[in-house]
Amino acid sequence: ALMAMLVEHAAGASAAVALRVVLLSGDWIPVDLPGRVRALAPGAEVVGLGGATEAGIWSIAYPVGEVDPGWESIPYGRPLRNQRFHVFDGRWRECPVQVPGELFIAGVGLAEGYWNDAERTAASFVVHPVSGERLYRTGDVGRWLPSGEIEFLGREDFQVKVGGFRIELGEIEAVLGRAPGVAAVVAAALGERHHRRLVGYVVPEVRGDRAADEALLAVVRSWAVERLPGYMVPPTLTVLEELPLSANGK
Repeated sequence: ALMAMLVEHAAGASAAVALRVVLLSGDWIPVDLPGRVRALAPGAEVVGLGGATEAGIWSIAYPVGEVDPGWESIPYGRPLRNQRFHVFDGRWRECPVQVPGELFIAGVGLAEGYWNDAERTAASFVVHPVSGERLYRTGDVGRWLPSGEIEFLGREDFQVKVGGFRIELGEIEAVLGRAPGVAAVVAAALGERHHRRLVGYVVPEVRGDRAADEALLAVVRSWAVERLPGYMVPPTLTVLEELPLSANGK
């Protein structure tokens, strides 16, 4: 988010920015952001980072080279030295390529546990029943790519079931966020557990009047219909001036 703000400010002010290395972590990396960074600072090296505080903050990295326009997101990457990632199914088996599963971290970066919280420690720091490897259960969902990298798909608790289909809200957000004129987007599933409906909230790059908002929503709907299966297209879209954020900007 901070890098996007810097790029937008510098572009608007025609300011020169000297950047050598740009490390991006803590949230989804917009697929167009590395290109915008390089347009501002042609020699900059862009690296995506991920992981968890419980495993030494950063456990995985992806040096961002050429970005395929067809990508839904920037790959999560490969584990850092002396750290390991696993994509497990419900039976503790490594998932095949392209099959989503839960992400686990192993290696020297793992913490001993949570201070004075044995119950939470036991729930999050587990031992593989076959290999005996000590693991941190991230609660994140991902999958192996044919290239050997991991693709991050979102939080396990962000998976919802709507109309009999299991849906990853992050996948919807990744697609809608690439629509022309969109600065930010959030997808949600409202209603009771067995009677949920999809909704989307869109922040425009340039806020206009009601007619402009309706025109933007029409573009976003068309964009979604072309790129998502029908059950993943939010029937209701709403324009917001800005997204409500927590104190640390998430």
